[in-house]
Amino acid sequence: MIERKLEQALEVTPWQHIAYEPDDELKEVETKLAADPENARLWMDKGLVLAKNSLYREAEECYAHAISLAPFDGILYRHRAHRFLSQWRFEDARADFVIASRLIPENWDVWYHLGLSNFLLGDYKKAAAAYQRCLELSTKEDELIAVCDWYYMTELRLGDKEAAKKLLDNIHENFDPGDNADYRRLLMYKGVVNPEDVLPKDIAGMKPLDVVTLGFGLSNYYWYNGEKEKSNALIDRILEVGDSSDCYVAFGYLAAKVDKTNRAKA
Repeated sequence: MIERKLEQALEVTPWQHIAYEPDDELKEVETKLAADPENARLWMDKGLVLAKNSLYREAEECYAHAISLAPFDGILYRHRAHRFLSQWRFEDARADFVIASRLIPENWDVWYHLGLSNFLLGDYKKAAAAYQRCLELSTKEDELIAVCDWYYMTELRLGDKEAAKKLLDNIHENFDPGDNADYRRLLMYKGVVNPEDVLPKDIAGMKPLDVVTLGFGLSNYYWYNGEKEKSNALIDRILEVGDSSDCYVAFGYLAAKVDKTNRAKA
């Protein structure tokens, strides 16, 4: 784990530069880079190590340098775009994911995150188009769970409840979701699980990421079923959990923050 100077970390937002001490993994990559500084994939590897340690601005800069060395390598745009999302730079993220979708059009992650970028920007038609392509590329159960979940919420925001319901035909009760918490809220959409059973009132002992993930789906469900007070209360709960943990870059947290902002303007 990369060691960062706590006193500096507390003075900046999570996406700004902070001082840190390289760990063995980062030192290994930097040694390789010293011997081969024009290797774009090594710069990408360095970015991946930095991102793993929540050094998002530093990671993004590594990907930018990699792109300058290999501007037609689509995976570099895919990773930089993800780090743009972590920094709340949704327009920049969308731009990079669009480029990646042209360079590596069969990449599931690119379309999934392009859909998310459009969702966060409130461009639900483009989000739906990206999720449709992502759905077509899905071959695994965990992929179906992830894309159907966000695609379902997108169709609700477009006002097409029938299209949203049809998406649930892809989801079966005998799926093995692994650690994918999204599955529980999909079963709620199908009417198999009650909303009250998706997220307990007592969240002590739950992983913050699961609270944020399940909470946003439940908040969205309540909102489009006319229970707006419950939805807003859940948004506040999600933000509280995210602000007090490392989930401030989780997709559910980002979307909850956007909803909170937009609802305040309405």
